[in-house]
Amino acid sequence: MNVMSLISSKIVAWLLPAILPYEMAFAQPETIYMSVRSSSQTRLNASDNPTIGLFLSRDAGATWEHKGWRDQIKVFYAEAGVDGTLWSACGNGVLRSTDGGATWKITTGWEVTEVLKVKVDPRDPDVVYAATAYGIFKTSDKGKSWQAKNKGLDNTFVSDIVIDRTNSARLLAATEGGIYISTHKGESWAPAALRGKGVRTIVQDPLRAKRFWAGTEDDGVFLSNKKGERWQPANNNASLTTVYAIAIDPQNSNLIYLGTHEGGVYRSIDGGKSWQQRSDGMKNTVVHALAILPSNPQIIFAGTINGGLYRSADGGVMWGFNSQPDGQVWGLSIK
Repeated sequence: MNVMSLISSKIVAWLLPAILPYEMAFAQPETIYMSVRSSSQTRLNASDNPTIGLFLSRDAGATWEHKGWRDQIKVFYAEAGVDGTLWSACGNGVLRSTDGGATWKITTGWEVTEVLKVKVDPRDPDVVYAATAYGIFKTSDKGKSWQAKNKGLDNTFVSDIVIDRTNSARLLAATEGGIYISTHKGESWAPAALRGKGVRTIVQDPLRAKRFWAGTEDDGVFLSNKKGERWQPANNNASLTTVYAIAIDPQNSNLIYLGTHEGGVYRSIDGGKSWQQRSDGMKNTVVHALAILPSNPQIIFAGTINGGLYRSADGGVMWGFNSQPDGQVWGLSIK
């Protein structure tokens, strides 16, 4: 090998680690899923009602594409499995798409309604859990059949489910009567904490697997460093009451965002020791959904009720309207 060839090979070897992530990002762009339940612009018997349902963006929110039926008016949340199957939590059940949202099939019967969240087992895409106003339902065959999994639940209004990423047999459920834990894939549940409190959301820290956060109705935010088995309030004198959504920076566990009722977005840069309101630019401060773009955590999305979707490109310092005027954005997820 001559000198020039040797130099060229060293340059390529040096540049390759930096180039590959960008090539991978362009080859496999992140998909943002936005669930728009309804809109205050809807008019009876009108042909020009705004389109609602599920929307996808593959360019960090620059453009959005509608997926699903135009009259799919009660969409709460959507999530994609590792096999590419797309699941949607709707008022009329759980819907599944195997072609990127072009066509949909309802997989549940009449007994499964008011589905608020769907969560796919990251290790087995055939296993999906549905959190509903009437309890928890589970499929182990990709939606061919569903079974109620409510043994041990004293309150069956379930707002959210978290699958422990270190052990997919371990689940946490956010209910109207506190937090419940299952250690064997939902076959039975036991009360864990916050008895009598309406828990709206639970989130596992992306870097510290033993750490969980919970948002509640009227009681603010709680923190667990014990795998969700023991909790402590983490409001720290902030005027936090109802917390609907929690998002944690995937690269920095100390950077946390809360979506609140009429308080907009709160941010902590010190792991929840203190909170600051970060809602500049928002005309609607009832925030039901939050999502952080993994490839660029400075970009954050906030879904509001009757105010549409907002986007921040500077870590929540300033917000600008992004999409869906007057829409109820109930769910945001990124895959």
